[in-house]
Amino acid sequence: MRKLWEKSLVALFCLYNTYNINPNENLAFYFLTSIIFSLALDLFDKKRIKIIGYTLFLILCFSNTLFVFYLPLILYNMYIDFGLYILFTLPLMLMDFSSMNFFVSIVSVHIAAMTKKHNIILDENKIVRDELKEDTLYLEKYNEQLKIDREKNIQIAILTERNRIARELHDSIGHGISSSILQVEALKVISTEDKILKRLDILQDTLKNGMEDIRKSIHNLYNESLDLKNQIEKLSSQTPAIDVELIYRVEDDLSYDLKFDILSVIREGITNCVKHSNASKLKITLLDQPKFYTIIIKDNGSNFNKEALLSNKGIGLISIKEIAYKHNGLVNYTFDEGFKIHLTLMKG
Repeated sequence: MRKLWEKSLVALFCLYNTYNINPNENLAFYFLTSIIFSLALDLFDKKRIKIIGYTLFLILCFSNTLFVFYLPLILYNMYIDFGLYILFTLPLMLMDFSSMNFFVSIVSVHIAAMTKKHNIILDENKIVRDELKEDTLYLEKYNEQLKIDREKNIQIAILTERNRIARELHDSIGHGISSSILQVEALKVISTEDKILKRLDILQDTLKNGMEDIRKSIHNLYNESLDLKNQIEKLSSQTPAIDVELIYRVEDDLSYDLKFDILSVIREGITNCVKHSNASKLKITLLDQPKFYTIIIKDNGSNFNKEALLSNKGIGLISIKEIAYKHNGLVNYTFDEGFKIHLTLMKG
């Protein structure tokens, strides 16, 4: 809009100057021709085409000197495109020199220079604004990831403390009860009274039951962690618009850290399906292979936002790659009849 107003002002000065010098000529023809050339130069971006346009107008100036009075309008475009190369056009003004025309040319070039500088500043501001917006989104994602990692570390600390308590129970109370059971058994051997033997049998059974309860508690403390299959099913139920099929064939007792990483991958896969695809079905497969674990997440979507999904600033796929690297694994993704993530995590 700024260029339009500035060029309109220059065109009016050119028309006024032409009328003062040649009031009897058909000024509308020269005016409209110059306007068409000026607008055409704004439409094309390729410099080769613009050079042809400038050359044609210069030829018109040589053929009819009245076009020289509209040279300030063309100089406006020429300065924006080629800068100080406009100095080569100055000899044209000598063909039919007018001080007013020379002054308008200087004003036109000055306005063009200010506009060019203004556009450069605007472009730089847009780049900075876009970078700030991208960095803000990245920081938001990064903060979310930090929050997840913090929760993960808290859970790991809790499990570590539980394991410590379990070891202490096993080493102290467990051994004490085991010793008591053996001592009761020894008393039964040396005792001859039926009444005492009956009491010792009850005491021994009570100690054995207590020992069994402690063993179960210790086992639960050692193995208590997030239920991976249950958590995946819970995530799937949170997206009722998508039919989620889960194939879970993992027999090994996974570490909490590995379970958390697998759950993070599946959470990201579901998020990608919801945000960047029009899928109605999603298939999640977890397989226990001899040397590694396989995770496959595939949807049936067809309308993907690939640019957002594969963005370098995006945390999603980057996080999955980091998890694969952490467990010495590999990750691949394809857009063949839906979006598919294939991840392998090595054992050990």
